[in-house]
Amino acid sequence: MPPKGEEKKEENLVGSLRMQYNELPEDKKDFAITTSSNALTTLLNGELNYYQDVSKIIKHEFESKYEGTWHVVVGKAFGSFVTHQTRRIIYFFLGEVGFLIFKHG
Repeated sequence: MPPKGEEKKEENLVGSLRMQYNELPEDKKDFAITTSSNALTTLLNGELNYYQDVSKIIKHEFESKYEGTWHVVVGKAFGSFVTHQTRRIIYFFLGEVGFLIFKHG
């Protein structure tokens, strides 16, 4: 078991959560944050190379668990103007990295 300080460092690797906009039900919101945090941690640990890889993981997880077509945008700087289904969009930051996840189609 690693010392307490190392556990805390791993826990905070992705940074703090800052919610920008959410229409997802609580269970999907929690899934979005957890899945995004895990995928971003994989990138920060060097197992992935690009934010596109993070997006691909999150999209796959959402489409495996929830029906329909989900779209995922991940990065430090992006703009968006999207059409989404009712109550199927979330936009948040983990540290400096933004996550936009929405269902359409």
